[in-house]
Amino acid sequence: MIPSSQAMEGLSINVKVAGIPHFTGAYVSGTELSPDALRKAGLIGQLQQAGLGVEDIGNVRLPDYLPRHNIPPVRNWPAPRMLWDLLGKEAQNWFASDEFVLMLGGDCGLIVGTALAHQARHKEKAFLLVIDGHLDAVVPSASRCIGAAGMGLWFLLQDQGQWIERSGWEAERIRLVGCQQQPAEAYGIDVTTLEQLQKDGVVGSIARILQAIPSDARILVHFDVDVMHKEAMAAAYAPSETGLSLQEAEALLAAVLGDERVVAMEVTEFSALRDTTGEQAARLVELLARALATRVKGSFSATL
Repeated sequence: MIPSSQAMEGLSINVKVAGIPHFTGAYVSGTELSPDALRKAGLIGQLQQAGLGVEDIGNVRLPDYLPRHNIPPVRNWPAPRMLWDLLGKEAQNWFASDEFVLMLGGDCGLIVGTALAHQARHKEKAFLLVIDGHLDAVVPSASRCIGAAGMGLWFLLQDQGQWIERSGWEAERIRLVGCQQQPAEAYGIDVTTLEQLQKDGVVGSIARILQAIPSDARILVHFDVDVMHKEAMAAAYAPSETGLSLQEAEALLAAVLGDERVVAMEVTEFSALRDTTGEQAARLVELLARALATRVKGSFSATL
């Protein structure tokens, strides 16, 4: 039987917190400031108050020079590849223990490096649960310059060894949740749209998605804050007129993190530059702490 948050009474975890302060896949800065902004907003203390053992290992050290340009087809190339190669090594070390890994990004482009490390660690048992308002699978094109933040899943699934080494990822091991609309081309990824989530109920939808994943899987969660409505998260890199409410986002995260197969989560697309008062960082910290606290308490009972 697949564990649920209700069934995991007494589960306790240690959390390893790692910052990935970058915007290699983005057009403008902001996301690189987020790891320190979330710490300043009290993330470590709130996780500890929730009953979690916390080890903050600081921020990953990025190369001294990362190119920035708007030359097609991939913005700032090879900076994204430089980040992925670094994360492929660093994140494997983070994933080597039994601790839950909470990674603070950073733009969405980091998913390539962390997913490669997750795949190297867990092989065919590695799964990705992507919580995102968009399918980040834009195809590189010589006629336009797009950031790697919008291409991550394309690199993992479609690249044939031209931009990165073959990833080993297959669409059957990826789930996308919260997409604002059904993509015209999903590359075989199972997509649950925002409309489906809200129609069927967040908790029930997540339960069905998790039940379809093998019992011995190891799941990496990618949480892009732009899955939330701008009223819930105004400091997203690209605030959205469509998305989850704060309550719905908490219910979703709590339902996901209540599954013991989830071994790591990365938080992306929070722009500290948009958060001049620190209010949005504090809101996100509380959201993360409350969701992770559910994993300890095993007492989540939301009915959204």
